[in-house]
Amino acid sequence: MLKPDPVRRVLAVDAGSRRLKLMLVKGSFGRGEILREESVDLQEEGLVNTEELKSHLHDLLEDCGRPPIALTLSQHLSTSHLIELPHTPENEVRRLIGDEIIRLSGVSDSAIVHDFVQVKSPAAARQQFWVTLCKERDIEERVQQLGLAADDLCDVTTAANALVAAYRAAEPQATDALLVHLGAQNTLLVVLDGGHAVFATSFTVGSDSFSRAVAKARNCSFEEAESFKRRHNVLTGSQALPGFAEFVDGWVAEIKRQFSDWFTSRSRPLVDISTVPVIVGGAAFDQPGLLEYLNQRVALSLRPWPVRPGLPAPGFEIAYGTALQALNLSDQPVSLLPVARRAAWKRRLTTRKIELANVALITLCFLALGLGVWQKLSLLERKRELLTKVQAGADAMQANQSLTATLLLDYEQLRPMFECQQNTVDALATLALLQESRSNRTFWYVLLADQQSYFTTGGFTVTNRPGRTNGSIPFIGPLPPTEHDSLTGGIGSEFSPAKPGLIAELCVPEDVEGARRVLSQVVNDLKQSPLFTKVDLLSDDLRRDYADPKVVLPGRHFALALDFAAADFHQPQVSRRFRQSDAFGGPGRSGRRTLPASPDGSESGKTP
Repeated sequence: MLKPDPVRRVLAVDAGSRRLKLMLVKGSFGRGEILREESVDLQEEGLVNTEELKSHLHDLLEDCGRPPIALTLSQHLSTSHLIELPHTPENEVRRLIGDEIIRLSGVSDSAIVHDFVQVKSPAAARQQFWVTLCKERDIEERVQQLGLAADDLCDVTTAANALVAAYRAAEPQATDALLVHLGAQNTLLVVLDGGHAVFATSFTVGSDSFSRAVAKARNCSFEEAESFKRRHNVLTGSQALPGFAEFVDGWVAEIKRQFSDWFTSRSRPLVDISTVPVIVGGAAFDQPGLLEYLNQRVALSLRPWPVRPGLPAPGFEIAYGTALQALNLSDQPVSLLPVARRAAWKRRLTTRKIELANVALITLCFLALGLGVWQKLSLLERKRELLTKVQAGADAMQANQSLTATLLLDYEQLRPMFECQQNTVDALATLALLQESRSNRTFWYVLLADQQSYFTTGGFTVTNRPGRTNGSIPFIGPLPPTEHDSLTGGIGSEFSPAKPGLIAELCVPEDVEGARRVLSQVVNDLKQSPLFTKVDLLSDDLRRDYADPKVVLPGRHFALALDFAAADFHQPQVSRRFRQSDAFGGPGRSGRRTLPASPDGSESGKTP
């Protein structure tokens, strides 16, 4: 069985002798959606020759967007049969049907286009096939007549198969029915058994024959008879024409004969013909009084073709069924598209698929490119936001540094006053410690002076490096230079050995050993205080004679250098990163003094 290739949108062309019916249908979720219906009266439009018909049809195709075309072939140009075969493989079935077609047509297989579909068989040992065949020459002549040779022809089917597809779409639950379609030149008859076509034929009596009978009865022209027939009931009533009812009775008798002959030819008749519903369709049944007359005079169950939203208008049933078969929405599709045109249509479909694939690929590329650009723009925007934050942080840091510099400048203006206050506090604390150190010891202090005054009075300058001493020995050598000295201009400086601190001179009225022992005890006691960073004997080359000789014992006169531990006010705030603990180093005592807490909980002497 040759199934048509599926498409999404198709234009069905049902070209009769008097009218050209076009229907644009779109496949939507398993059903056909009618987009456009158009009927062209060839006589009224003046389309009397082939060239005019081609031109007008091409204009209509352009107006519809040139979709693929499905063509309806007149039933009298084709033959449909129900063939029974034993159960055989599919390849054998195709061969047997081909042999049967040659026998039925009497011509070679190359000149015949056929298609078949399996239908339900009443005998379990047999299988039935609905076979439709047509001469390829007739199809090509019809295509050439309509000027569709250069268009996308996707399917060709017969009027009977199209009528079955349309009825099955309108009544999906229907099983047995007799379909009658009254055309302009022919009457089409189809028998449905179990929902499938099992018999199809036509005879040359149509609505034009009715019009000619009216013209003969009224002795008028064909056009006048056609108009009169559409406006008046010519079967019964005051407008009834003599002999016209007998003509209609003869037409009905031919229909009954065709159906009866087929029923009686079957070995197992279906049912009584009078009990099978007869579905009549075609624009000719719009003639006033025709359907009522048939229901009264004919022993058949006549029903009009179903009409409701979503279904075609009267007269477009065959065009609708043709579109359904082309869209592959029919249960019994039969396609008579010639082999060469089928191959051309498949190539066209392949080309379209490649074009769609290219469009999809280009779309994906553009989407990927757009996504990449969006991602890059997002990253760029993120970097700009981060750069803005960094710039804002840098501006805030600069503002903070500027504020800090202003605060430090203000602080440096007040620091000398705080430094003097700190020195005063340290001097008073030193007096208390010196007074406490005299307890139960036989010595006295003869001089107490701050180092700055002690070393600068009288224009004193250092020319030799001082000797080193040990805290437990009265004199052992010059004092070592330290990093603190280079920062504060201390003993290691070439200008003055003065440091923040005091010079205490004392007399010890003991022998040499006793004096050494007392002096060592005093030095060790003072070293325990965090107030001093160094307590040591002052070398002889740095000593000055300021004490009153009356209170001095020669040989028992000693001078102590008491260097205050560095406090917060002793150096500029900008150099506080150089901690005295780092400057002096080592695991020994820190050169920086932690001030006692003030009553409000803050550290005394600490910068604000």
